[in-house]
Amino acid sequence: MEWKASGISCIQVGGRYVPLKTLWLKDRWGQKKRFRVKTVLDLRNSKHGFLLPWSQLARDEKGRIGALIVGAHHSGWLRIGSSRKFLPYLFVSLDALARKVRKKLLVPLDYELIEEEDSILAREKEICSYYIASKRSNLFHEPGCWQAKRIKDKYRIVFRTRKEALSSGYIPHKICGG
Repeated sequence: MEWKASGISCIQVGGRYVPLKTLWLKDRWGQKKRFRVKTVLDLRNSKHGFLLPWSQLARDEKGRIGALIVGAHHSGWLRIGSSRKFLPYLFVSLDALARKVRKKLLVPLDYELIEEEDSILAREKEICSYYIASKRSNLFHEPGCWQAKRIKDKYRIVFRTRKEALSSGYIPHKICGG
């Protein structure tokens, strides 16, 4: 996967944006609880004008992968639950995300899950980016796609770049985007 600077020190981002509604965070008593998350566009009038925030894969300087939550279109602030505090961004572990959001975020990544300080994070297995195709089809996949994991070794073709896969006559898979 290609990682880019996020504008936040020591955090790089990659993959596509996925909208989310809720986060599973610890409350003040240490219990995991579901909180609604909103993008507030106007801090003076926080009751009106909110959108769903975006999540994106994020990697810290130690190589641990979680999710960076930002306001929609990077133009708003985050409001978590009924709190009166507003945050510009939030870095969370993967277990704080809903299962569907986590699954969509992790598609372009070949990863292994790690547990650290009572939270679940991921670590990239291979640093270089690549795409996988089958000799029996005309589709190519990202390494974390469930269809790519089903391709047998004798039919597997590996492309180093997306451009190489497209020039070989393969098209991107609809679900993972290749």
